[in-house]
Amino acid sequence: MGSHWASAAIQQAISRGIVNGYQDGNFRPNAPATRTEFIVMLARAFELPASNKALTFKDAAGIPAWAQSFIAQAVDQGIISGYTDDTFRSSGKVSRVEMTVMLVRALGLPVESNPTLSFADADQVPAWAAPYIAAAYEAGLVKGTGKNKFNPLAEATRAEVVTLLMSASELQLQP
Repeated sequence: MGSHWASAAIQQAISRGIVNGYQDGNFRPNAPATRTEFIVMLARAFELPASNKALTFKDAAGIPAWAQSFIAQAVDQGIISGYTDDTFRSSGKVSRVEMTVMLVRALGLPVESNPTLSFADADQVPAWAAPYIAAAYEAGLVKGTGKNKFNPLAEATRAEVVTLLMSASELQLQP
């Protein structure tokens, strides 16, 4: 991992207790992040207040026990609400658009109702997410993936998640 482009952010996240890696001792930076992994990392990064609320998602039984309190924290803070079918989809891969929306909510960044996105693939950003993507761009949190593309539906890697969370937590600490 020492030569990975995100190694500095990963080491910082490890030292802050935001990430632990897998039981085999590897972090797997290029692996796609699950929705559960993302929420746990986000809750740790932002030190969300504890919650003892029971999860009411239709698929709550499939959420790992180690992650339930973190997901409850994110629900309580309005960061996540699940899908329209009332599921959380714990093992589903988090997309770049979902990751960015949840991060903007966690930061409490202001969003405009009719933003203009300048990404070449802006037409692929779901309308409900466009205000959040614009807010993240304005805050300097997202830049795209090259060729002026945001690549909104791509699965976010664990390295991308950690890098974005480290940048966001620095933004949160600024007055």
